Amino acid sequence: MKSRIYMAPMEGLTDYTFRRAYEATFGKGRVDKYFTPFISPNQSENFLAREIRDIDSEHNKGTNVVVQVMTNEPKDFIWTAKMLHEKYGYSEINLNAGCPSGTVVSKDKGSGMLRDAEKLDRFLDAVFEDTFIQNNIKVSVKTRIGVENDENFPDIMDVYNRYPLEELIVHPRVRTDYYRNDLHLDAFRYAVENSTNPLVLNGDIFTRKNYIEMRHKFPEVHTFMLGRGLIADPGLIDVLVSEEPESFVRDLDSDKKRMKELHNLVYADRVSIMPGDTHAIHRMKEMWCYMEYVFDDCKKEIKAIKKSQRMEDYKAAVDVFFNRAKLAERENIIFSKKF
Repeated sequence: MKSRIYMAPMEGLTDYTFRRAYEATFGKGRVDKYFTPFISPNQSENFLAREIRDIDSEHNKGTNVVVQVMTNEPKDFIWTAKMLHEKYGYSEINLNAGCPSGTVVSKDKGSGMLRDAEKLDRFLDAVFEDTFIQNNIKVSVKTRIGVENDENFPDIMDVYNRYPLEELIVHPRVRTDYYRNDLHLDAFRYAVENSTNPLVLNGDIFTRKNYIEMRHKFPEVHTFMLGRGLIADPGLIDVLVSEEPESFVRDLDSDKKRMKELHNLVYADRVSIMPGDTHAIHRMKEMWCYMEYVFDDCKKEIKAIKKSQRMEDYKAAVDVFFNRAKLAERENIIFSKKF
C-alpha cells in the first residue's frame, strides 16, 4: 500500500513561498497535505499581514493546505477556525500541541498543553461542543508525547480518544528532547495499539532507509509527515510515493536541477516580499542549513554562501555551488550545524 505524505510546518521555512515552489518542482500532486507554520490568535481577532499572505488562497492554488493554530483558549481556536473557513475557505484546522519552544511552553501552549491532561480535555471538549466546529471544521492535532517524560502519554491518549479527530499526528518525543535524542518508538507503538483516531507518524524520516525502517516497524501506519527530510532532500518524495521504495532508482542529476529551480522560485518570491538584502538572505540561508547535508565536495562553496551579505554575492555563490557540488543520496543524516 502506497503511503500518504504530508509536509510538516516549519516556521521560517515552509511558508507559501516554499510550499508552492516545492509543489511546482517536486510535489506534482503527490504531497497529500501541506501544513502551514502556526497562526497564534491575538486579542484583536485579526490575522497578521504575514499570516494573511501565507493562507491567502491565491498563494495556495493547486495544493491541499491545512492551517495550524497554536492556542490554549477554546474561544480563540473557534474564532480563528470560523474566520479561516468563512473568509479563506479552509475546512481542516490543525492544533499545535507539540512546539517545544520555551516561550511557547511557558504559556502552556504547544507541547505545554500536555502538562495537564484534564485541561487539554476541557479545551477539546469546548472546541468539539461548538456548533460551528461540528458543522464545518475537521480538527486534527499534532502532538508530542509529554513534557519531561512519556509516563503520562496513556492519559494524553485517553483524552484524544474521547474526540473525533480528523487525524492525530504524533511526534514521538517529549518537549525536553526538542529535536534531539532518539524517538520514543515504544510510545508510538502504544498510540498505534490504542488510538481510536487515524494516526500519522512524524519525526526523523530524512532518508530512504529511515522511511523503510518505519514502514517495517509500523506496517499499520500509512501516513507520514516530513519536514527537515523534504527540505534537505526534496527529491526524496519520489522514493516515498513509489510502489517499491526499496528498489526505486533516483535520477540525482535531474534532482539537482530541480533543487536549483526550487531554490530560485523561493528566492524570487522571498525577495519580492522582504525589503533589503539582510532579511531575504537570512531566510534563504535557513534552507541551506538542511540542503548542504545531501551534497558531496561542497564545503568551500557552502562557506561562500554562508559568508555572503549582499544579494549579488549570494546569487554568485549559489550558482557556483550548483555548478560544482554533487548531489548524493544518504543512508543517514544527522542534522547539527547552524549558521
